[in-house]
Amino acid sequence: MDREIELKFLIPPEAAALVLAQLHGEGVARQLDATYFDTPDHALRKAGFGLRVRDGEGGRKQTLKSASAGGVFARGEWETTVVGPGPDRDALARTPAAAVLDGQDLAPVFTTRVERIIRLVQVGEATIEAALDRGELLADGRRAAVCELELELKGGQPAALFDLARQLARRSPLRLSLVSKAERGYGLAVGDEGGAPHRQAAPLSAKATVGEALQALGQAGLIHLCAALEAVRERPEPEGVHQARVAVRRLRSLLKTFKALASDTAAKTLDEELHWLAGEFDAARDLDVFEGEVWSQAGKGAAFAGRDDFERALQAARANAYLRMEAALESPRARSVLLEAAAWLEAGAWTIDPALAKLRDGRADAFAAEELSHRRKQVKTRAKAFDDLDAHGRHRLRLKGKTLRYAVEDLSPLFPEHPKRVEHFIAAVKAVQDVLGTLNDRHVREQLIQTVAHGDARMAQDVARVALDDRDDALLTDARQALDDLLEAKAFW
Repeated sequence: MDREIELKFLIPPEAAALVLAQLHGEGVARQLDATYFDTPDHALRKAGFGLRVRDGEGGRKQTLKSASAGGVFARGEWETTVVGPGPDRDALARTPAAAVLDGQDLAPVFTTRVERIIRLVQVGEATIEAALDRGELLADGRRAAVCELELELKGGQPAALFDLARQLARRSPLRLSLVSKAERGYGLAVGDEGGAPHRQAAPLSAKATVGEALQALGQAGLIHLCAALEAVRERPEPEGVHQARVAVRRLRSLLKTFKALASDTAAKTLDEELHWLAGEFDAARDLDVFEGEVWSQAGKGAAFAGRDDFERALQAARANAYLRMEAALESPRARSVLLEAAAWLEAGAWTIDPALAKLRDGRADAFAAEELSHRRKQVKTRAKAFDDLDAHGRHRLRLKGKTLRYAVEDLSPLFPEHPKRVEHFIAAVKAVQDVLGTLNDRHVREQLIQTVAHGDARMAQDVARVALDDRDDALLTDARQALDDLLEAKAFW
């Protein structure tokens, strides 16, 4: 098995020539047509494998790729020359996919027709293969265009890969993508390409080191974010906006959880840029929730003098929020956030700093136990003074609870011996987050109404009367109970 370290970027077709002009080195052009195979229930895909048979220079080859082989952008690969148009079962029997297939039939799922232009580029002492792919995916009569750039490290340090990417990104709109052609092809085949993605669990081993855990969780988070941003670009809608904001916040939370490794300047800058990106989604998300979950119900049949004016202002505010969000997504700053997140995860200072070697190579479960205890203690300390907290203080407690929840969800696979405790603890911390979130929502919606009303005090008062319930006392009681339940929940670490 060979280990790849590569980056992939989506580029507009009109930028392809400019990208090629910046890649100086020996090159060739190839036509690569491939068919991807799987079982009827897509067992290979579910297990994290992609299997293709491709015709190209050198004949017909069968390639099996795994989702990961130890690095953020590393994949396992098993390749062999084949004769027939279908997969070679004997060759597959010598790969990890054999246990997944267990004798099941294989059938075509989709095909790719791609022209690939390859350049070998030198960056200092590193050798990088740049491959520009242009073509299409085909599945059951459906088509999707392909225009991608792949940068694969052939020799040298990973940092060189990101140096080249930054150089190209200064002149061309490269968008980092961690979704393979195989995943896009499967999406096309089953008809869900472009839908709002949810975060998938990271392949986290109970015996992982701290560094391995950070990279595995970081990869899962970055895959979620890249896919969510693409979904919003293709189809701006509430669920996509929600998933994008969640993905950004989870990456920021991961930096907090692994703060002991994420204290360098690049990590701090990354956190600031993720904070900016999340902020570009806030207004769109708040207005989506207000309109879809509050006003669509509470406003039914409500009669007051300025209702029509308010609803027009609400629609205008939401449209403007979406325009702001979409402009941010198309900005060089947003593209840079993704690239720098990838660079820090794969080649950041924490990966080579000798002073961090003991922590980086230590057991992740021991680190996680200490971190989870620390996060829980932070919640406990603030919870003791809950009755004295104002709206801002309750919001701060909610953020601490959210960080704890994400850390629990991320790190719980390191403790497989207590599944029931994990389930109960996650439910308890989620209950705290939900009730504190409901309390915070009232404060946010009061501000939103004032903003949409543009200083019209009478309109704001009438809308608030209709849209804001008066459940603070009940919610405060629920919040106290949820906090007590969380603090009494047995630790699973």
